[in-house]
Amino acid sequence: MHLDARDRRLLYELDYHVRRPVSEIARHLKIPKQVASYRIKRLVELGVLRGFRVVVDIHRLGYFSYRVYLRLQNMPPGEESRIYERISKLKNLFWFVLTTGRWDAQLLFVARNNVHFSFLLADLKKILGGRLKEYAVSPSISTNHFRRKYLVEKWTTEEISPSYRLEQEMHKIDGTDFKILACLSKDASAPYREIGKTVGLSDNAIKKRMKSLESGGIIKSYRTWLDLEKIGRQYYKALISVTQLDETIEKKVISFCLSEPTLIYFVVCTGSWDVEIEAEVKDEYEFREMLLRFRDRFSEFVGDYEILHVYKEIKMDYFPFDNYEEFKRFYDVKWVGISRP
Repeated sequence: MHLDARDRRLLYELDYHVRRPVSEIARHLKIPKQVASYRIKRLVELGVLRGFRVVVDIHRLGYFSYRVYLRLQNMPPGEESRIYERISKLKNLFWFVLTTGRWDAQLLFVARNNVHFSFLLADLKKILGGRLKEYAVSPSISTNHFRRKYLVEKWTTEEISPSYRLEQEMHKIDGTDFKILACLSKDASAPYREIGKTVGLSDNAIKKRMKSLESGGIIKSYRTWLDLEKIGRQYYKALISVTQLDETIEKKVISFCLSEPTLIYFVVCTGSWDVEIEAEVKDEYEFREMLLRFRDRFSEFVGDYEILHVYKEIKMDYFPFDNYEEFKRFYDVKWVGISRP
């Protein structure tokens, strides 16, 4: 699908800022507000914009994130969609994609700790049964987001991007904040009035609570969810082992990421590898060129790596919770002899 320069600029202006007033976006694009609204609506109807997602710092709410990589076997073509549908409905499932390479799929769960995660993993294994050949778990330490700079010709490396990492202090939310985040997880562009009707508060009360969630670092941003195929992009990621990654080196890596227009995520993790970098590129060649620049820049630290192509994104939900009572029950739980939730 061909996007003209204004469509691309519009997507760039929306990227991580979907709640910005259309009038403000129109001023940046130097077009009438009605034209900007029409273009946004058109991109939604064409499926370029799959939806709008609130980026929640799940670590501040006392949760850990676990990346699970699956290698599958004996998957009859007729059963794949049914099995993937069941997986997508698992509790606390943040992200679910299908990949090519060594791994066939990646999932990202959020859990209170390793015990809680083991229950979630057991549910996944039950669905897959003998179809699961191998799996790997990579707990996330920190995640950095970067804007889709490839959408425009001119951009700056000085832009601050959303990031979140494990926090020592846990922030508790009440049932009302939970409902607001649940609404935003379905549609981050929802008007205050629409959220207020669901939650039972006035527009101003909703706005005040959302501002509090933002200032408290729980809401990091409001982002777009794109169908990359429709804009001529492919999603690639590299799982990289490094020999050293202190705070100084991590800052240098983030600086490198800011200078790369296609690089959109940098993750520090533990497990079989240490970092993950993810990009939205034209093709595998462009990704390998970017990865080569990364390896050259940090040659004394970079060890082995593997590349995955994410060819289908099934689920993205930064707040994958349905019930506040179940969510809050973990606040005061001491994980000693705990029964299955």
